[in-house]
Amino acid sequence: MAELELVEDLTGAEQLERAWDELALAAALPLCAPGWMLSWWRHLAPPGELRVMAVREAGELLALAPWFAQRGGAGRLDLRFLGVEHSDRVDVLCRPGREREAAELLRRGVLGARPRADLVSFEAVPAGSRWPGLLRGGGGRLRLARYVNSVIPAPTVGLPSGEQAFAAWMASRSPNFRSQMGRMGRRLEARGGRVRALTGAAERERGIDALLAMHAARWEGRARSHLLRPGVRGLLLEAAAALGPERLRLWTAEIEGEPISVQLFLAAGGEVKYWNGGWQERHADLKPTMLTILAALRDGIERGERRLDLGAGTHSYKLRFADGSDPLCWGGLIVRNARWPRTRMELAPRVLRHRARRAVRALPEPLAGRLEAAVRERRRGPG
Repeated sequence: MAELELVEDLTGAEQLERAWDELALAAALPLCAPGWMLSWWRHLAPPGELRVMAVREAGELLALAPWFAQRGGAGRLDLRFLGVEHSDRVDVLCRPGREREAAELLRRGVLGARPRADLVSFEAVPAGSRWPGLLRGGGGRLRLARYVNSVIPAPTVGLPSGEQAFAAWMASRSPNFRSQMGRMGRRLEARGGRVRALTGAAERERGIDALLAMHAARWEGRARSHLLRPGVRGLLLEAAAALGPERLRLWTAEIEGEPISVQLFLAAGGEVKYWNGGWQERHADLKPTMLTILAALRDGIERGERRLDLGAGTHSYKLRFADGSDPLCWGGLIVRNARWPRTRMELAPRVLRHRARRAVRALPEPLAGRLEAAVRERRRGPG
């Protein structure tokens, strides 16, 4: 019979790492690997406590919810995924076929743990995740009710297999894309440059430092980026050591040994996940980010991987590669306890904005476009 184990200390979480990682690989969720999530906890955890929930049967790990508990607004207690704000496409992990059984135990864990959570946040999870639906409900007076804040597109690239797979993929792209990538590659070579993977420990450390430095330079004078927080360097160095160059991949475009772009990817179970990167604006004419992503994509094809996930947001450079989208969802479950009315009121503005956006998108295209333009103009204000 399956049983629930509540893990509230780092030592206990570390003892689960091997089986935990097997679940992340089976689910093809690179940012759910313990090598990433526990590195985040050590270096970037906000004030709070671990609350990892593990479902076991005869010593075998069947499911795992990689959560921690954090105080939110007005003393509300939230359960959130490890890696939050630095990770997307995260979820509860489970062996196929055991989801309903695991969900029942996890729901009991959420409702029975003390202090009891008021909210279970599902932030940046796959929009198609079954877990919010499986966990909702309950027994007696305590129940879990679902809510959704937003759904954001996440471009993806299907990676073909077989002989000449990369050539076939390139042939599927537009003539403009093929011409531009070829021209940029030749221009980089003419300047004494190349694109390559960073594999040695010392050069991977230098690559991480270059990524963060270039990212900081690009964001100077703009809204603060999550990558600029103290502790990000520690996260990346520790995760790089834990996952190795097979699972945490650093690709660089360089000229005479100087990085002009460094982009970071994570891999698990046939999925390659683009995380983030940095590049030098003075080399913008080379499109170094696109050249670096193209190299990582080709590498994924050669490894026999199935998909490149480019992450949340429809940035133009992502759309140049994409042939699909697998949206990400922000929402979760509210615990219907004595605090339920207040929690619902705190979430109401975000939920209502999401519903309004959905209603606008359901309108005929000309009217939807005019309404969205009017909203943008109103936000911009006079002048």
